[in-house]
Amino acid sequence: MTKLAVGWPWSVPFVWTKFVDAAFNVRDPKDVEVKWIRGIGWSPARRRIDLVEKALAWGADLIMFFDADQIPEPDILERLYARVLEGYLPISAMVPTRELVQRNVGAKLFQPLAWRWAPTKLDENGRPILRQFRSQKEDPDMVELVKQDGSMQQVHMIGAGCIMFHRDHILALKKPWFFETFNKETYQREATMDTRFAWRLNIEASAPLWCDTSIKIKHLHDMEIDSSFQYRFNETAIR
Repeated sequence: MTKLAVGWPWSVPFVWTKFVDAAFNVRDPKDVEVKWIRGIGWSPARRRIDLVEKALAWGADLIMFFDADQIPEPDILERLYARVLEGYLPISAMVPTRELVQRNVGAKLFQPLAWRWAPTKLDENGRPILRQFRSQKEDPDMVELVKQDGSMQQVHMIGAGCIMFHRDHILALKKPWFFETFNKETYQREATMDTRFAWRLNIEASAPLWCDTSIKIKHLHDMEIDSSFQYRFNETAIR
């Protein structure tokens, strides 16, 4: 029987009630043994490492991250595992942001986010123009946002709030599996920990990452933010 560890990284003893209520109603896929594991630690990276270590010690074949500030639908494990059986692994789902993240060029308020590399541009002689990607702000034309149109899409970068992968994928990565990045002048943490993990799955683990854009997830804040929020502020000019 396949063993699936569902990890929720959370460091404090207080958890969103709506997440707990929803998690209790999540159904296990047929012929799959499911174990929910909490990852603890001083930082998001350490919490994810902790839950992976616990999942591997339990003997998990598949590991899934599902953050405890989100609300899963009752069939989320069934749907993601069905995609695994179809050959889509690693598999992920898009999560709405809780704000407008300025570095995500072209993104809307509360938009579910995932990215892929844009087609390489050619010069006047038809040869590819090779460039080093610096950031979305500096090189916005090198990446494109993935549309949540209900289809299966390959992605290169996505948050790790809802992602399922095989134990061999994580073992193929050089340690640390997750790490924090800081601005050395301001000591502000840069949000690269989970999107970098998605990219490493593609490259280091040679595991093309897929996204089921038909799965809808709510992101907990003062309100439940779903994918419709990105269209509620179309008339609001942000400068």
